[in-house]
Amino acid sequence: MKLTLTLKNVGKAPAEIMTYGMMKWEDGQTAAQDASTLEGVGDGPDLDTTYKPGQAVTGSLVLDVARRGGRVSYVGVDDPDADAAFVVKLPK
Repeated sequence: MKLTLTLKNVGKAPAEIMTYGMMKWEDGQTAAQDASTLEGVGDGPDLDTTYKPGQAVTGSLVLDVARRGGRVSYVGVDDPDADAAFVVKLPK
């Protein structure tokens, strides 16, 4: 699936975003699993960068999900118990 996101740093410190290996998909039937791919979509800027406070960008990711629906989350750290930084509910 192609997911278009607008990311904005609303904090007071730089925020680094690296999506590869940090995007998880799950639904009521399937436990959270890595949805990252190395596929680019060719439109918009790369989302993986360091954002200074107030900076924003809109770009797209290609993700590997098992079926329609569910949710995609960005954990941002390699800790399976960490809370997601953001979650996107997908249409069915």
